[in-house]
Amino acid sequence: MSSRFWSAQGDSDTEEEESDYEDGVERGGLAGESAPHAGSTYLQVNASDDSDDPDGQLRVVRSAKDKRFEEMSSTVDQMKNAMKINDWVSLQEIFDKMNKQLEKVMRVTESDKVPTLYIKGLVLLEDFLSQALANKDAKKKMSSSNAKALNSMKQKLKKNDKQYEEEINMYREHPESEEEEPSDDDTEEEADDSEVEEDPSKIAIGSDSGEDDYKEDRDDIGGEVSGGWEKKMSKKDKLMDKRFMKDPSEITWDTVNKKFKEIVAVRGRKGTGRLEQVEQLTFLTRVAKTPAQKLQILFSLVSAQFDVNPSLSGHMPINIWKKCAQNILSILDILVQHSNIVVDDVVEPEGNETQKGPDYMGKIQVWGNLVAFLERIGVEFFKSLQCIDPHAREYVERLRDEPLFLVLAQNVQDYFERVGDFKAAAKVALRRVELIYYKPQEVYDAMKNLAEQTEDTENGESEASEEPRVEESRGVPAFVVTPEVVSRKPTFPENSRTLMDVLVSLIYNYGDERTKARAMLCDIYHHVILDEFSTARELLLMSHLQDNVQHMDISTQILFNRAMAQLGLCAFRVGLISEGHGCLSELYLGGRVKELLAQGVSQSRYHEKTPEQNYCVQRKNWKCFYLHWW
Repeated sequence: MSSRFWSAQGDSDTEEEESDYEDGVERGGLAGESAPHAGSTYLQVNASDDSDDPDGQLRVVRSAKDKRFEEMSSTVDQMKNAMKINDWVSLQEIFDKMNKQLEKVMRVTESDKVPTLYIKGLVLLEDFLSQALANKDAKKKMSSSNAKALNSMKQKLKKNDKQYEEEINMYREHPESEEEEPSDDDTEEEADDSEVEEDPSKIAIGSDSGEDDYKEDRDDIGGEVSGGWEKKMSKKDKLMDKRFMKDPSEITWDTVNKKFKEIVAVRGRKGTGRLEQVEQLTFLTRVAKTPAQKLQILFSLVSAQFDVNPSLSGHMPINIWKKCAQNILSILDILVQHSNIVVDDVVEPEGNETQKGPDYMGKIQVWGNLVAFLERIGVEFFKSLQCIDPHAREYVERLRDEPLFLVLAQNVQDYFERVGDFKAAAKVALRRVELIYYKPQEVYDAMKNLAEQTEDTENGESEASEEPRVEESRGVPAFVVTPEVVSRKPTFPENSRTLMDVLVSLIYNYGDERTKARAMLCDIYHHVILDEFSTARELLLMSHLQDNVQHMDISTQILFNRAMAQLGLCAFRVGLISEGHGCLSELYLGGRVKELLAQGVSQSRYHEKTPEQNYCVQRKNWKCFYLHWW
């Protein structure tokens, strides 16, 4: 049943459609004769809307470089407008905005040259600032906020212009000739990055060119393969190699230092790629001009590798962990080879301290903290064992990396003992003790055999295949060659007790209170697993740790509980039932044995929290799965 309303509406719609169709035929009569197929009015309108602007002009998609330069150009125009009204508050904001845009322009152009437009803005701002400071009457009439912004701008501009003194002087000498002229490489990059609006009818034809390009790429790759395997370089690697692929005499310390400061300055900022920073710093280690400069870059490289995993719950990727350990070994190689280089984290060294070459016989200070690096890499190793499934093969493979950490700790301790820093050596010795104390003699022998087998395997692989060396030598060869001075293989005494005695003696003499307490608990634990109950009990009673353990940190309290549990089991093994009951009774009184030993969460019907909640809260204090049995 149709009402008058619907019929009237339908009639009006049909009339409008007919009139639109007739108008379209009248307007497009001539066009229809030349076109092979006449499209509907709807498609014609949409086609014109998609291809044309309201002004009737074709749209052009600009490259990222052009957009960044236009943004900076508009910022300079805003600066000129703010100068006309003497608004220093706006000028301060515009100056900060222009510096941020400079970083984006440099990132897009991938060039060391500062844009002339930025230098022009600095010159205009510097001239206007000098005029404002010279006009004291106008300065007195300024508002408090404007005068404060003027003084702040004076300090900022003075500090900023020191970096671009040469460019500013050149622009003042030739202000008109210093115009931006894109080089051939820039135009090639623009051709790759930019997009030009094409006629829709040509898109189908142009799509075949992609297949031709793909075939050409495959032919190029095939040519490379026929001449021998070679890793294809990315665009960034090609740019870095192009920038530094020069004669070593042409690359100066200032060039590398300037690039190093640029990379360090953007660390931690939003949008900064962590892996990209690691790659850039790795490249800079190869082009460093002095051993001290290479050491400085290596310290920043290790810190950047630690930043790859920002979350507290996860762990560092294993491949990056291994590279980080190798970088710390390279740091030790440089420190042992050049004994006049001193690493310190208390006093900030001078800016040109790393410019001193290997011929300099005086003291060279480089900022760094080897103890903090070793502790952090040990924590990451422990966290990876916490996160990996203990029943998977990956867990066993990860345990095979333990000798690498031991050789790292041994070399760091030897270095600190050589330079006379026994307090730092005691901290490193504690990290070694914490990897040895829970191992019986059989497990200790297995770990020693594993370290020997690992080294033999690595030597066999390096002799059989030279591919890793070819990959490392790709691109720029290292200007500062660092030979492997420190040992890559840990040395183990025949008896684990002998190694423990040496390490704990050093800690008792030079360690702080917490280090001594943890070393004592580890020493007691190790005596216990060797069934030396009387010696372990005497050490415990002599140290009085049971009186002060409640005031210590959670990790030390867990270690104390584990030592007491092993002490009770040892008493049971040697037949002292009452002594064993006395040691274990306190652990079982509260019914929370798993929490006290850091083996998980004890569940009962009175628990209100879910296992997932307890897991998140207490996971950081849990011991690794293989420690549950020792």
